Amino acid sequence: MHRFTPKKLLAFTIICECISRISLICALFQIPALAEKFSNTSICFFLVAIFLFALLRFFSQKLSLKLGGRAKENLRAYFQNKFLSTMPIQDRAQKGMPLQELSLHYMKTADLMEPWYSRFLPSAFLAVIIPCIILSVMFFIDKLTFAILFFTGLLLPVFLFLIGKVARKKSQEQWQSFSKLRAFFLESLQGYKTIKIFKKIKERERDLEIAESEFGEKTFAVLKTAFLSALVQELAGSLSIALVAVGLALRLMNGSAEFGTAFLALLIVPEFYRPIRVFGMAFHAAINARTAWGDV
Repeated sequence: MHRFTPKKLLAFTIICECISRISLICALFQIPALAEKFSNTSICFFLVAIFLFALLRFFSQKLSLKLGGRAKENLRAYFQNKFLSTMPIQDRAQKGMPLQELSLHYMKTADLMEPWYSRFLPSAFLAVIIPCIILSVMFFIDKLTFAILFFTGLLLPVFLFLIGKVARKKSQEQWQSFSKLRAFFLESLQGYKTIKIFKKIKERERDLEIAESEFGEKTFAVLKTAFLSALVQELAGSLSIALVAVGLALRLMNGSAEFGTAFLALLIVPEFYRPIRVFGMAFHAAINARTAWGDV
């Protein structure tokens, strides 16, 4: 799978995203200073950092889309050259698929693999790099907030792994149901004359409706698992942010923390969990892609 990855595009995407987040952190550093004392230098630096963040964010999104498109082209060329052009007809028959079904199978696999390259791969790297950058910054801002982020940041991947095991099983069932529906539909089209001669159209329609209903149920089960994963991540992230906020509020009331430091820490904390949440959302697309690739 990784040999089809345009590595330069992936590297540029990750670099642009990392620099954009660093620019955002620099802009957030100016907000407490502006709250205490307004100055032209701080506001100019803040506007430049925000503009740089938006610009690099735009470029990273464009590069990620280009990354997925280029990888998809490489996959289609690989399938065409390796399987459809060089593989003899008898080898295709050994796979248990006619040529038309095999072509549709590879095209569907290439379509499912695109989110793997455009969303999952960049988010997997960013889910590690950006939290590490924020942790290194938070270590010098507030030690207690650093400890909370460190331990809660370790819990989110554990939740994602546990739900991912269930999601992988549901995705495999969905892909098997889709393969069954696809094969059944193509078989019905190819044997339509025979079905019509023996007057089995009603029975075939009923069987097709049953296969379609089964595929819909499997798809709905995958969507429910994805919703559960998103709910767990949002709940865990929100509780972690609330824990940081309560701790900072109590220390402000006791006079053990300065307002500027607490305000800055509270602004930066949500950016720590954002890449992990994005990775969690892309994780389900990656599961579908892995399932499709494993069937190839």
